[in-house]
Amino acid sequence: MNQPVSNINQLKPKHGYVINPPSRGAYAVEQGWWNLGEWHVVELEGGKNFPAQEGGAAFYESTDVNSFQPPVDGLILSGGHEDVRQKLNYTDQQLIAEGKTPWPRLTVPASKVIDIEWRYTMAHKTRGYVAFITRDGWDSDQVITRNQLESKPFFEDIYPEAPYWEHDLPAKIHHQLVLPDHKQGHHVVVLLWLVADTGNAFYQTFDFDFG
Repeated sequence: MNQPVSNINQLKPKHGYVINPPSRGAYAVEQGWWNLGEWHVVELEGGKNFPAQEGGAAFYESTDVNSFQPPVDGLILSGGHEDVRQKLNYTDQQLIAEGKTPWPRLTVPASKVIDIEWRYTMAHKTRGYVAFITRDGWDSDQVITRNQLESKPFFEDIYPEAPYWEHDLPAKIHHQLVLPDHKQGHHVVVLLWLVADTGNAFYQTFDFDFG
């Protein structure tokens, strides 16, 4: 079992984000957009019971800490944050209007399996990882809302052990994301790291090209 990173001292002690393949947040930091700092993107956290709109008992394990309110529509990709991080919700057209390039498309391999690598600055007790994808026929000129996403996750990787305080439940530095095999063209994927010992998840976004 992979163990959480514990030696990243140069960052503020926040939480974690995907560095490979680069999430929208990682890419924006690399490009120097909006003075977005790495500390911003390790804290893209919002209530973990997405796509519910209200907090409450944790979906996957009732003994976990209750969920805070999940992000509202239009702020899903920033984990609900309305500061500079809200620009991670931008469409390609909004980026172009600022003189920037569109979000890069990650090519989906024939296997539909993507290797995910996280960088953690505070690796909480972890319930697991779930991912949502845009519906067929979604409108890429509109910011991501619940109506733009399929209502159920296509991917779930959940620890069954409970209660969380009696088990290690380590955050995974590496894991695989199995993408749907029926998609075509550009789709947005929202990957959530579900935390057992807080009310939040961490929201990571990718733009995939299914060919």
